[in-house]
Amino acid sequence: MASLLSLLTIALSTSYAAAQTTVPLYGQCGGLGYTGSTVCVSGSFCNWDSDYFSQCIPGTAPPPYSGPINYWFPFGDSYTSTSFDPTSTLPNIHDPFGNPPFPGFTGGGGENYVGFDTETYNSSVIFTYNYAYGGATINASLVTPYEPTVLSLIDQVNEFLTGGVASKPATTPWTSANALFSVWIGVNDLAGSYGEPGDRGAFADTLLSEYFALMQKLVRFSSELLMFCRSDIHSSAVVRPSFCPDKHVLDENSAVGARNFLFLNVPRVDLTPLMVSEGATAQAQLAAVITDFNTRLASRVSSFKGNNTGVSTWLWDSNSVFTTILSNLKAYGFVDAVSYGNTGDFWGNNFHPGQAAHQIFAKDISTLMAGSLWF
Repeated sequence: MASLLSLLTIALSTSYAAAQTTVPLYGQCGGLGYTGSTVCVSGSFCNWDSDYFSQCIPGTAPPPYSGPINYWFPFGDSYTSTSFDPTSTLPNIHDPFGNPPFPGFTGGGGENYVGFDTETYNSSVIFTYNYAYGGATINASLVTPYEPTVLSLIDQVNEFLTGGVASKPATTPWTSANALFSVWIGVNDLAGSYGEPGDRGAFADTLLSEYFALMQKLVRFSSELLMFCRSDIHSSAVVRPSFCPDKHVLDENSAVGARNFLFLNVPRVDLTPLMVSEGATAQAQLAAVITDFNTRLASRVSSFKGNNTGVSTWLWDSNSVFTTILSNLKAYGFVDAVSYGNTGDFWGNNFHPGQAAHQIFAKDISTLMAGSLWF
């Protein structure tokens, strides 16, 4: 009878042999959904061909990319989303979006500004982890999204914070210096609430307080500063230091370290074909709410920068860019202000700009940030 040791040795040998199974020449050795061996037969190497297919080809593998890599973490709604899943394939040298295959799935169809700025107008290699989610609002309890499964800005930031990327793992070794955080949100918040009763300005401030509490969570403070800002000496009878965030923002984990922020204000969604169909009164009402929100946003960005030493900010005025293009469409190669979904249309559908418009946005953003690590 075979001894237990002998049986164990045979089992381990069999498992080892299975693990070392080699892929023959020109066989598949990788790709999305592939679960087989990635070890090629001697004299060949696994060559990336596309997101869906890698193949064993003759020769020696070239050295891995060793140049600098910068990182971009966008948050927002369908104007930004590419349907990235942070639990799937991560950005890599072959596909800087990771998943789905570049350029992803976008609100207006085709490539959006995130894609163009990652691969066309970039001045360095950028790995883009796009947490934006179609239909998002800042806080789903303040403005309800169209579906309960939609991830709000709160959800997106928390996904970043709790999903392992915030800790700068070996798979995503970003630093405070080489990481850009961006937010383009407010389209659904304002389009979904502009007709509600009450003080719209006060409501905008409520939304922005939620927004910048999240930005503060991305920055975080040192342990010493956290203790100082939490101390009892800052009672209601004492003026709270301007560099201390609100108490509900402070967090025990102070090590996130975001320092570079790109903010994008709310565009002219009052001019979308969808809003045009609502009539001039509704358009004017929404336009006024957007203008007020954007004014308050600019003020918050300024305060955020002033209250956080070492933070750099950029504010892209999407509203003015939309106005400029839609006021002079033919100069930009577009047909008219209401058509959508066809070649020559500014709008990809009745609420989202199309690919050609996004390319203009991307170029303008890269100009705004020219000289930075990313563009």
